[in-house]
Amino acid sequence: METAASVTANSTQTTLVLNVSGILKSVCLLPVVVIFLYFIILMLHTFCSEASFRDSTRYRLFAHMLVTDTILLTVSVTLLLFIVMKMKIPATVCYIVIIISGVNFLNTPLNLATMSLERYIAICFPLRHAELCRVERLWIAIFVNLMLAILPYVMDFYFLLNYKQITVFSQTVSCNREAVIFTSAQATLLALTYAIYFILVGTTILYTYIKIMLASRKVTTNKASVLKARKTVTLHAVQLVLCLGAFAYPLLETFLNRVHDWLRENLSYVNFYIFMLFPRFLSPLIYGLRDETFRSYMKRYMPCYSSKIAPTVGSK
Repeated sequence: METAASVTANSTQTTLVLNVSGILKSVCLLPVVVIFLYFIILMLHTFCSEASFRDSTRYRLFAHMLVTDTILLTVSVTLLLFIVMKMKIPATVCYIVIIISGVNFLNTPLNLATMSLERYIAICFPLRHAELCRVERLWIAIFVNLMLAILPYVMDFYFLLNYKQITVFSQTVSCNREAVIFTSAQATLLALTYAIYFILVGTTILYTYIKIMLASRKVTTNKASVLKARKTVTLHAVQLVLCLGAFAYPLLETFLNRVHDWLRENLSYVNFYIFMLFPRFLSPLIYGLRDETFRSYMKRYMPCYSSKIAPTVGSK
């Protein structure tokens, strides 16, 4: 009886420690998320409030990136909180949520490539920029990016349909990407998708940067605009590197699965913070705050700033 009582007491104490740990992690995470969402909402409000931004292809792509990153972060943080608090959800719901997260994860680098191409056309083909990059045509690029992001998950679902033990979807799981990978084909597809997409995006950004750099040497007028475009594409490359940093997340998670439960849970939290959360926080903030025109307009909507500023949107 004493042994049974001792085991029960130890189990209760362990559960209490895990609950306290989960609460502390949540308390550390949520303020950062709230601050980030505040800036995102402020940027989107600035974009929607000014016709000059709404009529610009470049700023519309930026707004699309903000929405994509916000969806991804909201879903990722929610899943992390579920894991930290030891909450399980139906495997079917988990799979749908993972698809939403994965599609937005792939959409970000595709959007960066599109933004780089827009700057390339603006500098290297200025006479055709208004025709090729009309706001009315932007939905085509966004739709193509969305279809490219969805395609790997359509194939993933096909592999899943051919999985004999499809009844696993009736179970509840601690939701993460590994929880809905049941075949080696799924794992291979995921790795190939990441590699192919990011190589294509990296090549696109490198190509546009080189072309803009070469164009800057030939231009004798409006060099300031060319220099800004080159800096913008360079920033897209930095953003891509930040996105690539997120690939370290699943790799480290695979390694952490082999270590002790307590150590794995805490290192997984730090891993998520550094390689998944931080890049998504930093990327839109850097891009939005470095833009002088956008930043000056954004100040107008901050509660602590009341001065009237009315700059004009110039060429970038």
